[in-house]
Amino acid sequence: MSELIKADNEYKEWISKISTDFRKSQIRASMKINDEMLRFYWKLGKGISSMSEQFGYGMGFYKTVSDDLKSILPDVKSFSPTNLKYMRYFYEMYPDAATCPQVEDKLIIDANRPQVGDDLQIIFRIPWGHNKIILDKCKGNSAKALFYTRKTIENNWSRDVLLNFLGTDLYERQGKAITNFSNTLPIEQSDLAQAITKDPYNFDFLTLRECSLRSSAVAVPFLNGRFPTQNGRSFFNQVT
Repeated sequence: MSELIKADNEYKEWISKISTDFRKSQIRASMKINDEMLRFYWKLGKGISSMSEQFGYGMGFYKTVSDDLKSILPDVKSFSPTNLKYMRYFYEMYPDAATCPQVEDKLIIDANRPQVGDDLQIIFRIPWGHNKIILDKCKGNSAKALFYTRKTIENNWSRDVLLNFLGTDLYERQGKAITNFSNTLPIEQSDLAQAITKDPYNFDFLTLRECSLRSSAVAVPFLNGRFPTQNGRSFFNQVT
């Protein structure tokens, strides 16, 4: 093999490894943002639940909180009354979740790691849209909710796939089975990885908008110059 061909092959392998490392770093960064955002949502949900119970606030309280937060944080679009309700449901489904360590402390690649002790941590590892679907379909049943959260991570489910399985008797058939849970990153090209890296709630949490992203020397390469869309509409306009 000539030195030229050898050098060319080594270069191609190096480029391939760099691109793979980039995708893994991108997913890890997105998961850290997602983790921080969901912990904030849980904390806000706890506050709403506590204030409502303590002072007897009714449904109008959500609009008051929404209006006040929007006036202070006008660039954030996720403080709608509906989303605030989901934050409360999120807290009330998992009231002990605050005792869990954050993802940067616990996210390791270990295929033999058992699920014991990780159950509440995993709620911070899937996108908010996935969590909202689980909250809708598993009302009052945290064991069922955690089962579907775990299955989402294990199988890299998209929201549509998750919704499909929530309509089956999968939990009733497998809910009590003891399994080993792998605390790993989502598969790079999986639907779950795509959902995490392109989650509009994550962008909103960082108050990033299309115009500011295009002008950022760091953010543009990160997104490869493309902005997530659905049905021709920017995701940035779809956070509710």
